Amino acid sequence: MIRSFLIASVVLVHSAICYAQSMLPVQQDTTLFLHSNEVIFSGVADYQSTSVGKDITKSFFYGGFIDDEMKGASSGRQQLVNRFGIDINTEIEYRNHKRALFKDSTIGYLFKYGFYNFSGIQYTEDVFDLLFFGNSSFIGDTAFLSGSQFSSYTFQKIGFGWFDKYSKSSLTVNAIGVHNSLSGVINKGELYQSASIDSVDFSLDAVYKSSNSQTFCGFGIALDLDYRFNMPKSDSEFIYFQLMAKNLGLVFMPDVIQNRIQGELAYDNYSINDLLNSQTIFQNTDETFGSFSDTVETKGNWRVLPAMLQFTKLVNRNSSQKIQGFYGARAYLSSSFMPMFFVGLDVHPIKRYRFGLQASYGGFSNLRWGMYSDLKFDKFSFGIASENLFSQTGESIIIRMSCAF
Repeated sequence: MIRSFLIASVVLVHSAICYAQSMLPVQQDTTLFLHSNEVIFSGVADYQSTSVGKDITKSFFYGGFIDDEMKGASSGRQQLVNRFGIDINTEIEYRNHKRALFKDSTIGYLFKYGFYNFSGIQYTEDVFDLLFFGNSSFIGDTAFLSGSQFSSYTFQKIGFGWFDKYSKSSLTVNAIGVHNSLSGVINKGELYQSASIDSVDFSLDAVYKSSNSQTFCGFGIALDLDYRFNMPKSDSEFIYFQLMAKNLGLVFMPDVIQNRIQGELAYDNYSINDLLNSQTIFQNTDETFGSFSDTVETKGNWRVLPAMLQFTKLVNRNSSQKIQGFYGARAYLSSSFMPMFFVGLDVHPIKRYRFGLQASYGGFSNLRWGMYSDLKFDKFSFGIASENLFSQTGESIIIRMSCAF
């Protein structure tokens, strides 16, 4: 259990294959939908990091060898506080534009299903070197691990809602089923390697929580809100904005296993070969951590879902302009995710096709560049994008499709 906690960031990378965000620009179209039914599919695969190279991440995902050059490049990018994020987001939504809800001809109804994984790691700069190089990187120095934390949620939802046929604002109430939940935090963690390489001192105070179920480990309720409003740009044209909240809710997990790991230990009179490269600290964990207290209890936990909150200036499909700007800000209810800001240009060269460029800063990484293309026909639309062009620390692909009948 202790070894799993100390290498939690590596285990977490193994446990989730990809992660996602929906960053294709939302387009506002105030014209009434001409067809009775609409099905919308969106899916994104994306991972971000401030420091860990995508060559290392891909080796965990797909298998491969991590050499010293790869580790050295990622080590050189480490900051005082580093982040790594994984998120899966796949949704399918059905909208009925013909039938009226609440006896109001402007209100339609919708059904929605979604599957999500959201995982985030925040760690100090010493964690990476300790995991990949061992305590040999800290001769005569101290590795500080305090404040490092991680969390991972896998859940699905099914919801019913309603929308305004003209403004496209909507509200959905979702039932949530949690498949898996992991979290941990190192309240205090320090490792000192003596300059003479004959002793190691290690202290740890950490908490690790995991769900206790193979199917559903928790249930709850969440709201999806998409509120759109406008401001006049001229006598005949408006600027449209969107306030969005996704998966804003609570879940209850009745059986959460909590481990509290505390203790201090000191090694001395060891040879250089024993102490270097973590041979005494991490390879023989049963012996090494025998003096640590490991308190285990099972109890129920209420958890706030890692909801997404976003404000966006939308692209107006009814505008005659060939080039439009969009911008916005995004946040997740996760301490590992920094507020993210984005800005971009949408280009509409011909009737059914548009493309764009964008830049973003924040989230689980720093500066990122992206590009997208979008095709729209009478009954079908398709968009594809990437937010990690030229990035050394992340990859992404975003797809959105809709079909009318």
